[in-house]
Amino acid sequence: MAHETTRPSRRAFLARAATAGALAAVPGLAASACTRDRQTQAAAATPSGTGPEGVLTSNGYGHTDADFARSGLERDSVQSWEDGFRTAADNADPNVFEWWYSDFTGDDGTVVSFTLSTRVDDGFVPEPGEAGRRPKSSVIVTDPDGTSHGGVHTYGWDEFSSSKDHCNVRLGPFTFTGDLKTYRMKGQSGDVAVDLTLTSTVAPFRPGTGIIYFGDTEDYFGWLCVVPSGTATGSVTVNGEKRSFTGLGYHDHNWGNRPFPYSVEHWRWGRGAVGPYAVIGADLHLRKEYGSAVVPVFLVDDTKSGERLVGAFDPQKVTAQESDPVGHPDSAYPDDYFSTVRWTYRNGKDQADFSFTDTDQLIVARQYVTDPTQAQKTALKKLGIDEIWYTRYAARNDLTLSLADLHAAGTGTGTLEAAQFGLRTAPPKNATSSASPTGSAS
Repeated sequence: MAHETTRPSRRAFLARAATAGALAAVPGLAASACTRDRQTQAAAATPSGTGPEGVLTSNGYGHTDADFARSGLERDSVQSWEDGFRTAADNADPNVFEWWYSDFTGDDGTVVSFTLSTRVDDGFVPEPGEAGRRPKSSVIVTDPDGTSHGGVHTYGWDEFSSSKDHCNVRLGPFTFTGDLKTYRMKGQSGDVAVDLTLTSTVAPFRPGTGIIYFGDTEDYFGWLCVVPSGTATGSVTVNGEKRSFTGLGYHDHNWGNRPFPYSVEHWRWGRGAVGPYAVIGADLHLRKEYGSAVVPVFLVDDTKSGERLVGAFDPQKVTAQESDPVGHPDSAYPDDYFSTVRWTYRNGKDQADFSFTDTDQLIVARQYVTDPTQAQKTALKKLGIDEIWYTRYAARNDLTLSLADLHAAGTGTGTLEAAQFGLRTAPPKNATSSASPTGSAS
């Protein structure tokens, strides 16, 4: 998911992230890690279906034969067109949104966030109207000391183009191009210029079809994790000073045809590195109109071998639990905020856990729809939504793996985000914890 921009609040976290991201030795990992046979790895990465293969899935990532036929996707491979312009045919609809996101952590602690979007608010507000149907760029360079450069800019449609058969996006002075393996993000605006190449160290990850259809409607949300982890090289220029860049990077692609408030109550999403392992967890909670379904993701990749250790999205095997409520960093937020999320994976004898815990390094906290239009007021009232918030922190990651011949444990760094569409599921003051219910994917 990962759509927000970086703020100058990382400071000391940048140095820690650069060290961990560079696959530094982590106590408890080097001695216990060993190679697993490929047959076992494939089994761990395959989710079990929960319905007949001829049945279309709703309120969960598609995984049946009918789902793949509906979406025109191949079950066991990701094609270049999947990272192309997925909403091109419907771009005139203000409710449709799409963005291509990438972030980079340099060996020296420099952080770059690079996003090209087709909508100002990326589907986070109801009834966006024609005013919200504008493409935008968000390109930010954050120095190791926390100083931030660059920002968000909007453009006219004559300054936007995108291929449908592969990732080839142009927006104003910026370009975002790639072929699932190698990507280049380039451009200059104001005092910031970037020219970065991202090379994936692991395969793309698509949970089933990567598309969630809501109920019996044609409304959907799509997510493709194109580069779960990769190496990055190139340069960044700030205020005329060009400096070389080496480090790690990530790229995902998101799109949908209905703003999130109509279907999603909240989500938690974390990404990070623990020694040689790249980890991603997601916990998406749908509204009661869609069965209050929970849509999880649990991903662990070995970036040294390039092997996928776990790639699961079956809610019978993956659960998440939020805990440790604390005061939100923005005083306008009326409730507490869960600062820790623990993901658990169980598949026979295979077990894995990772948790993300917020540090004191806030990346961004944003409240949406602070001055709603009349159409938005009506929609929010009908939906029962009081406020919409997005928060992201730098996080500590704790990982435990017990998968056939591989047993490992360690600690690393990453980020943890929360998207809250209404405060019904936010912890009240003095709360203790909240476990995610188990839901059905079909």
